[in-house]
Amino acid sequence: MFHWLRPKNPRCELIVRWLPQMPRRSNRLSNYPGLDFGNLELVRDQMFKLFGATRFDLSSKNASINFLRLQELTLISACASAFSVDFDEATFVRQYFLIGGSGRFSAGRESGEISVNSPGPIVSAHTPLKLQYEECDQLVLHVANEALKRYLGVLIGQEVNREIVFENDTAVGPALNNLRRAVFHFASDYNARGRNLPDLVVAETERMLIMKVLITNWHNYTHLLLREPPKITLSGVRKVEEFIRANWDKPVDIAGMSALADVSARTLFRQFRKDRGYSPLEFAKKIRLDRAKELLEQGDESKSVSQIAYLCGFQSASHFARDFRLSFGELPSDVFKRSIR
Repeated sequence: MFHWLRPKNPRCELIVRWLPQMPRRSNRLSNYPGLDFGNLELVRDQMFKLFGATRFDLSSKNASINFLRLQELTLISACASAFSVDFDEATFVRQYFLIGGSGRFSAGRESGEISVNSPGPIVSAHTPLKLQYEECDQLVLHVANEALKRYLGVLIGQEVNREIVFENDTAVGPALNNLRRAVFHFASDYNARGRNLPDLVVAETERMLIMKVLITNWHNYTHLLLREPPKITLSGVRKVEEFIRANWDKPVDIAGMSALADVSARTLFRQFRKDRGYSPLEFAKKIRLDRAKELLEQGDESKSVSQIAYLCGFQSASHFARDFRLSFGELPSDVFKRSIR
């Protein structure tokens, strides 16, 4: 057993790149920086400095931890034999998605089991945390607390003055399963080609996941998300449509759209659905599909179909092909081949 406590004044240099020693399961973020478990002192320092650990007990070197940091969220992939770890208060919210193994958590007044069949426990910001695993294969999502408060304010149409306090439920519902699938897809997709994705795709992926965390987990503002929103005028819907058309090549600005219509994001989305039969995000997808079709028809051989998909804000080339075919009745590759003849 390797046992470490955070020193009062830890000193360690940030290592730009490590070569992880892989355990039985392949780490889902293996193409991103990881901790070198061949150097246990380095692991100790980095657990303290990078992740805010105050104690770290590890039963063997058969472990790997890799992580991906974006603007407002971090995804961590951890595979290890039995270990336990304590964390101090943090300025971000943590949610855990166990893929294999089992464990327990204790966060503030809450505690419980961590298993594949239970909801991924979510830990509010500024809450100390203790974790203990028999074995662990998991993904962990860190979301900046200020980003959550900003997005929540957009959703409910008012400033969030109090801390967001999450509650852990024992039931696994469709919404939480949807979030879990989104996190897994996020990890595999970014591990395969994340470094080559345009900023537009990265920004929209972050926004999607942060929104899902707020909508699918129960917290002290959930009742405001469930209330009946007021109506907006049809002219407000039209203004937002024009805004989306003019900014199709930028990340969808939900805050900007809500401010333009002078309503909360929930009101905006509901009124769009009622008046148009689709959401603002679905309308943005339609505009981007139209733009992608125009680019494909130009027959520019310097750009591949996948590159055009990413340039138009589609995270997955396969999803782009499916959506394109549903909209236009043919595959984007067919349009591209016909255009370069």
